Amino acid sequence: MANLEKIIDDALMSFSLELVEIERAPRGLLRVFIDRPEGKGFVTVEDCSKVSNQLSHALTVENVDYERLEVSSPGLDRVLKTCRDFSRFRGQPVRVRLNTMVENRKRFDGVISGVEEDSVTFLVSDGEESAKAIGKSGKSKKVMGKTVSLGSDGGKTVCVKLGQIEKARLIPQI
Repeated sequence: MANLEKIIDDALMSFSLELVEIERAPRGLLRVFIDRPEGKGFVTVEDCSKVSNQLSHALTVENVDYERLEVSSPGLDRVLKTCRDFSRFRGQPVRVRLNTMVENRKRFDGVISGVEEDSVTFLVSDGEESAKAIGKSGKSKKVMGKTVSLGSDGGKTVCVKLGQIEKARLIPQI
């Protein structure tokens, strides 16, 4: 998988795009999720088409086994994996699933309030434990230069190591 990631990263460089995630699905389906760097706009259908054509050639040359290729944007519920991802979306609500218990829970919704070398801090509502509830209170507080909303009980912070995060996704704000 590391070699596949390098092949895809190299192909994306020429388009000024970044790799978000690679999925291998049944029947030879290879899914590639791409995004633009922060502040550079959104991924377009044309971007996906160009990347798909480029990857088809690159994967054939590198003899990568797959039947179908899908290239798309990460969507509104984008997955977050790296410290760079969490820093980019600081102040945004996320749904987090941990691989170890922290604060007597493995799952919670919260707002990214801080990122350090290998840890992420979330503001979590004590009451409903939902980032949606955090956003409905109407209160706001400055956290690391961005304004985030707090729940009616003020919320609390939960700090976890990046390695403890099994999966984290943005919660779409529509």
